[in-house]
Amino acid sequence: MVLLLLASLNSVAAFVSPNVSRHHKSKQSNTITQINAIDPSFIAGGITITGATAAWWILGAQDRENKAKYAEYEALQLEREKLAFIETRETPWLEEELKAYNGENDPSGPILLAVKGDVFNVWKGRNFYGPDGEYHIMAGRDATRFLAKNRLEEETEDEKKVPLNIAERASLEGWYWTIKNKYQFVGNLAGYDPTSTEM
Repeated sequence: MVLLLLASLNSVAAFVSPNVSRHHKSKQSNTITQINAIDPSFIAGGITITGATAAWWILGAQDRENKAKYAEYEALQLEREKLAFIETRETPWLEEELKAYNGENDPSGPILLAVKGDVFNVWKGRNFYGPDGEYHIMAGRDATRFLAKNRLEEETEDEKKVPLNIAERASLEGWYWTIKNKYQFVGNLAGYDPTSTEM
């Protein structure tokens, strides 16, 4: 940076014509007076140009570094997507089949859960639904009632028999659309009763 500043000042100085007084010769004395001076505004201009050039260079380097990091991140995401991809099925999923996709057996594979009879691959939310995630209890199963009740504990057998109330169904609807808009749909869940969740 210092070298850049000095180089700029030298280049500015090279373009500045020094104020040189004419040679004065008089009968009384033969003296030569020469005054070299650089206008301060030229120095300020040189410093400004140097600062702008340095800022451009630094910001350009940061921009290149950011682009390289983003390209690396995108490549990593594509690789993860390939590993976690699962084909959409025409045949409905059995809840028993979902258990194999709870994220515990394959740390890079798909994570499935069902909501309102639709099955989604939520691998992008691995930090939520993976083995160490807050919502892991919902992975590899029908998560409908967990979402409707906003709870992360298993229901008792008696609780499971109680139909969802209107507030729980409304809550479920919000969760359903959030998940539907965020994650990949991979099929339907066998045995789902739409009357159990309809508004």
